[in-house]
Amino acid sequence: MRVAPSSPFGAVVGLLCCALGGLPLAAQDKPASIFKILKLEGHQVRWALPAGNTPRVVTYRLVTEERRFPNARNCHGLVPLDNLAMASRLSLPAIQEELRSAFGMWEAAANIVFHEAADGAAADIQIGAQSEPEGWAYTDVFYDTASREAVTPINKALICLNPAKRWKIGFNGDLKTYDLRYTLAHEIGHAIGLDHPPGSNQIMHFRYEERFRSLQPGDIRGAVAIYGAPPQQPGLLVAGGAERGPAATPGQSSDTPASPAPSQASPVGGRALGK
Repeated sequence: MRVAPSSPFGAVVGLLCCALGGLPLAAQDKPASIFKILKLEGHQVRWALPAGNTPRVVTYRLVTEERRFPNARNCHGLVPLDNLAMASRLSLPAIQEELRSAFGMWEAAANIVFHEAADGAAADIQIGAQSEPEGWAYTDVFYDTASREAVTPINKALICLNPAKRWKIGFNGDLKTYDLRYTLAHEIGHAIGLDHPPGSNQIMHFRYEERFRSLQPGDIRGAVAIYGAPPQQPGLLVAGGAERGPAATPGQSSDTPASPAPSQASPVGGRALGK
């Protein structure tokens, strides 16, 4: 995790999706229910919750023109996905459908919903291709440094994909070409307040794999700990077999490791907050 100094817009965190390398998978395996809450400069962050038990509504948009974010750590510039789609021989409607499916995973798991922003309206999460290609995919999270709330509100997030890489829809065993739905679901997890857990059996782990294409129990439990469970029928189970239960006390969960292993995406130098 690489964190930029605080800015007028709040601290910014850039998270590398699915970095390859590190320990052998057998050495990284942990219980599948473990998750890790994202903390920036010691602050747990999430989108502010509405009154009552109503779901938090988060809006998103694919950028349609170049946007610059000079205070971002990784997504300094976002451009439309047209060139990425063309280079990977994917259609824009197909990419949009994968994005909706990725948001839908988290919406089904916790008390949070995602709406595409209306034309002319501001979007909470902006998504696009990097104007300066690097790595594979990143998420920059901005939060309100002036807030005195127990859990600091996120006020903006950026998700950027490298257009110089090749992307695909679905799994085919080629681990050098990333599946869009898997990658987008991972990055959305960061954008709502989840970090890389030490276990390798979930989408939020830093390593790209092709063993599952849906949220795993740890992913789901992490989202529920932050936002609470979604409306449900008694006894309903979510994907991966995890029961939907009450939200955990902010910043605490019996599933959260007391001393998590350092992230393999941490920088060699500089500040690596929350690691």
